[in-house]
Amino acid sequence: MDPCSQGLIGASLACSKAKKKDLKSAFFFGFIGGVSADLDILIRSANDSLLFIEYHRHFSHSLFFVPFGALLVTMFLYIFFKNKQSFKNIYLFVTLGFLTHGLLDACTSYGTNIFWPFSEKRVSLNIISIIDPIYTSVLLIFLIAGILTKSTKYVSFGILISVLYLFLGFFQKNRVDQSIQNVAEERNHIISRKLFNPTIGNNILWRSIYQSNNYYYVDAVYAPLFGKIKIKDGVRLKVIDKEKVFPELGKNSIQREDIRRFSFFSQDFIFIHPDYNNIIADLRYGTLPYDYKSLWGIEVDPKNENQHVKYKNLRNFNSDVYKEFWLLIKGKF
Repeated sequence: MDPCSQGLIGASLACSKAKKKDLKSAFFFGFIGGVSADLDILIRSANDSLLFIEYHRHFSHSLFFVPFGALLVTMFLYIFFKNKQSFKNIYLFVTLGFLTHGLLDACTSYGTNIFWPFSEKRVSLNIISIIDPIYTSVLLIFLIAGILTKSTKYVSFGILISVLYLFLGFFQKNRVDQSIQNVAEERNHIISRKLFNPTIGNNILWRSIYQSNNYYYVDAVYAPLFGKIKIKDGVRLKVIDKEKVFPELGKNSIQREDIRRFSFFSQDFIFIHPDYNNIIADLRYGTLPYDYKSLWGIEVDPKNENQHVKYKNLRNFNSDVYKEFWLLIKGKF
């Protein structure tokens, strides 16, 4: 999720467990704890451009790292606030904030290593977008109400509403799933893999991807809370094998291993981007929910197989894209 949402849910949980006199402190330290896990974005390498996506949402987002990460943050904060709050209180509030980060990120589609070091599985429930103004606004409104009235009841109620909103995401995802199952049957397709993502800022318009035989099928799904679901047919793309694509690369070459790393990060939804040379892209995200215009990818250089691939930002938004996106959200296919 975006830093604002992460901070607010961290602050909310901290405030819900605070005494009335400590609400403002709980808000501050809980907010800091809620965003601190994302310090992993500082892990980068000039030679290996995949290092940052490999370690973002990795160990720092694990449930088992929470007490250690919170301790490090608390030790830093205590230097500046030791005359205002006890180490115990700061640690409690920061820990509660830190705890929420990985759990909330796991509800999105990016993938989060919440069970590291016991599992490298990247959990992605795909029930909320990385930016959702409704979710964020609920947390903010009830937090402000709680602090102004010095009542934790408002804060706890805000947390409850935010959790119910996540369950709404599960409900919406299941509706999308069933609709795509019906469409696949009409197309005489047998689905071997599937993925559904809510698009940015909402849980009404979804990106659907499923694999049937050797092709990916991408569709936009409009799922209003009340009303009929609509589906816009999208692109069909050839499935690629991370072990066989660019056959000139050696099995043990650095670039082959980088393709494996990028495929793992992309949950194996990778394809050859038709608009660029030697670009393998992440199909999970697109400029529009039915297209192939991925947001990022890697550039392979078969002539230099023992040098790392280059990470490429492929985002290309313009006014026409925004206009069509809003039409899609309104169900105007």
